[in-house]
Amino acid sequence: MKKDMQKLSCRILVILAALFLFWLHFALKDPLSYADQDAAACIWVRRFVDSGHNAPYKVLILGDSLANCSYIPNFLSGDSANISVIGSTPLLQYHILRRFLEHNPPPESCYISFADHILHTDWDFLNPASAQFFSLSEVREAMAEGKKYGKRFKAVPDYPVWEFYCLSPRVYQLSVTRGLLSGRKESNRDRLRHADMHAGAYMQPVTVSFGTYEAIQDSFSIAPVNEAYYRKILDLCASRGIRVRIIKLPPHPSIQYTDQYRKEFTDYYTKLKDDYPGITVAWFEHGLAEDCFVDTIGHMNLKGACLFSKMLARFYPGDFDAGSPLPDDLLAGLEEYRQAGFDSSLAEPAGSLADTFGN
Repeated sequence: MKKDMQKLSCRILVILAALFLFWLHFALKDPLSYADQDAAACIWVRRFVDSGHNAPYKVLILGDSLANCSYIPNFLSGDSANISVIGSTPLLQYHILRRFLEHNPPPESCYISFADHILHTDWDFLNPASAQFFSLSEVREAMAEGKKYGKRFKAVPDYPVWEFYCLSPRVYQLSVTRGLLSGRKESNRDRLRHADMHAGAYMQPVTVSFGTYEAIQDSFSIAPVNEAYYRKILDLCASRGIRVRIIKLPPHPSIQYTDQYRKEFTDYYTKLKDDYPGITVAWFEHGLAEDCFVDTIGHMNLKGACLFSKMLARFYPGDFDAGSPLPDDLLAGLEEYRQAGFDSSLAEPAGSLADTFGN
C-alpha cells in the first residue's frame, strides 16, 4: 500500500512538473503571442519611452484612452507623440514620462487629459497592461506611495501584485489560452505597426462602444492618490522646464454639466494654477457633434479626432508647426486613413476658436 501511494505521488509530481513546463513554454514566449491589444499598446509605449530618439520631440501627450484616440500626431505635427495608455491613471503616466526623460531631452510641452471617472475613482489595482510597463522597483515605489493614502495595490482580479512578475497562471492563463486559440501575435504586431504610423495614437472603429456616461455630470473630484501623482507629473515637468497644458477634452453632446460641477472644476484648477503658475487649463466644451464619437463616454472616431486635433493646433500654434514635413511613418498613417475612405480636408472646425471653450 505504501509503495502504491509513493508511485501515485511520483506520478502526480511528474504530471504537475510537465504542466508547469508546458505553462512556462508559452508564458515565456514573446508577450505579443498572448497579450491583448491594450497590453500591446502599453508594450509600444514602453519601447518608445525606453529608446533614445534621434530627433527631439517637441510635444508629448499624456492621459488615458480618451487622450489616446483624440490627439492624432498625423494632424498635429511630426515632432509630437501620443504616449497615453488605455485605462491609464496619473500613476502610470508619471512613470511613463519619467522613463522618457531618462533617455531623451525634455519636450517643450506636455498635454495632459484624463477622463473624469479616471481621476475620480480610487483605484486599488494595477491592470495587466500596466504590468507590461512597470519594473519591479517602480511597483515597490508605487506600493510605498499608495500606503500613504491607505491603498494596497493588487493585480486584477484581486491577486497580489507580485503574481504579475512570476507569470502566475491565475493572472495570465486566460490571456495565454486566448492567444493560443486566436493567434494574437500577428494582430498585436499590426497594433504596433499602427502605433508607429500614428505616433502612439489609436483610432477605434466606429462600431466599437465602450459604454455610456450619465447624461448629467453634477460633481468633479480627484481621488487622493490620483492627485498625488497628478502633482508628481507637474513637479517633474517644472523641474525639467516643460510647459504643461491641461486639456479637458470635448464631451459627447448628450453630456450636461451642472453649475455645481463647473464650480468644483473651476475651484480645483484655479488652486492648481496658483500652485503651478506656469500651467494652462482649457476646456474644449463645444465644436464636436454626435457623429464624432463612438460612445457617450467621449471616445472619438477619426472624424472627431481630426477636428479636435485641428482645433488644438489652431489654438496653440506655437506648439505645432503645421509647415514642417511629416516623417515617413506618419505619412504612411495619413495614407492609411485615405485608403480607409477618410478625407481629412473635409473635417475642418467650424466657427471661431472662442466658440469651442466653456471656461
